[in-house]
Amino acid sequence: MSSRRPPLAERVALPRPETQGDGALYRSFLDWDWRVRGRKLQKWHHYFDVYERHLSRFRGTDCHLLEFGVMDGGSLFMWREFLGPGARITAVDIDPRTLQFNGLLPDVTVVTGDQADQAVLDRIVAEHGPFDIAIDDGGHTARQQINTFNGIYASVAADGVYICEDTHTSYWPEYQDAGPQTTMIEHAKKLVDEMHSVYRAAKPSRFSVPMAERQGDIAVSRFAASTYSIQFYDSMIVFEKRPRAEPWSEFR
Repeated sequence: MSSRRPPLAERVALPRPETQGDGALYRSFLDWDWRVRGRKLQKWHHYFDVYERHLSRFRGTDCHLLEFGVMDGGSLFMWREFLGPGARITAVDIDPRTLQFNGLLPDVTVVTGDQADQAVLDRIVAEHGPFDIAIDDGGHTARQQINTFNGIYASVAADGVYICEDTHTSYWPEYQDAGPQTTMIEHAKKLVDEMHSVYRAAKPSRFSVPMAERQGDIAVSRFAASTYSIQFYDSMIVFEKRPRAEPWSEFR
């Protein structure tokens, strides 16, 4: 019997390019000089193509972005430039020193609180929601990522986007504070099953019957009824929302 590895399991070296994307937002990042800008900006290079793919449609609109994680404030300026003057930005950080960024840019509000605290999330939704875009670039622990998703996702617009960043921390023990095998990656895997729960709720034959001829309704979770896609990228999970209908398969 051959001991050769299957092709997809073969070990290969990853390249080390200096640039890892394209697009206006990434070029802006590459040109960023904190000594000139006055604010530091930290992002993984490979994130920018994901941003462009999922957020470009919001440019030039009056969208509302919620971001967890302010740090030195650089991302506030980056999102303002990318989305345009009509966008509203709400940012959350546990560090009260980030409140200094209030008033620096129009329609940018910074609030403080622990994103793992449900009361904090409830207050953010009540006082600032709803949101077209939500980005979790906060503390990155399992509890923070999972609680933030569970507390914020319902307040994202029906055609909005939720992005959880830095999900590689699911593989770093120092960030695993929610119990064994309880990480954002594992949480999202279960949500993939939940998104497909409609196919467990009825016999396969139902989906070939014209809509008007179907008997009764199929009830699914609000998550399943409102989530169009779950996309896994290197260190990022993107949830795209869109109202869903019962599936229909037919020959024509």
